[in-house]
Amino acid sequence: MNKKTKQEDILETALLLFSEHGYHAVGIDRIIAEAKIAKMTLYKYFPSKELLIESVLLKRDSLLRASILEAVNKASDPIHKLKAIFDWYEVWFKSIQFHGCMFIRASEEFPDAKSNIRTISQNHKMWLTELMQESLEEIGVESPLEVASHLLVILDGLTVKLTMFDSPVVNQTEIAWKYTKQVIESSVSLPS
Repeated sequence: MNKKTKQEDILETALLLFSEHGYHAVGIDRIIAEAKIAKMTLYKYFPSKELLIESVLLKRDSLLRASILEAVNKASDPIHKLKAIFDWYEVWFKSIQFHGCMFIRASEEFPDAKSNIRTISQNHKMWLTELMQESLEEIGVESPLEVASHLLVILDGLTVKLTMFDSPVVNQTEIAWKYTKQVIESSVSLPS
């Protein structure tokens, strides 16, 4: 049986708390209490709250990449790979773990553009943009990076909207996908 380490327990607890409540709203004492560890144990692995947040964001990034890639890799062609990303978001939106995007929240709560927290958040968004760009290139879309950047805005916009308002998820993601298909179809370079 694989026993979790104290460090993994701390990361898991902090990830859940930061996801649900935000970074500034959750203090170290709450993480210590919920992880059932001593303060010295937390500081042994994470000498500062900022380092803990960075580690949580890296863990979240790793988990999301694996989950999104698993969905994308089941698709047989580029348009279905893009659809798989939207479908993944719909499943996430409906889950009890949905409390908005930890990377958007981190960028809001830590506005210093030079911080590691901001860099980790930006790297996650750039990865997702590049993933969509690859499919758009395969489809033959003109300006695939620009279109992928717009698709990220759509997904992030949905994420923020569903965090703020009680909207029917299925309707929102279906509308976003229909719009996305129109954008893709209007951006495909047809042979002369």
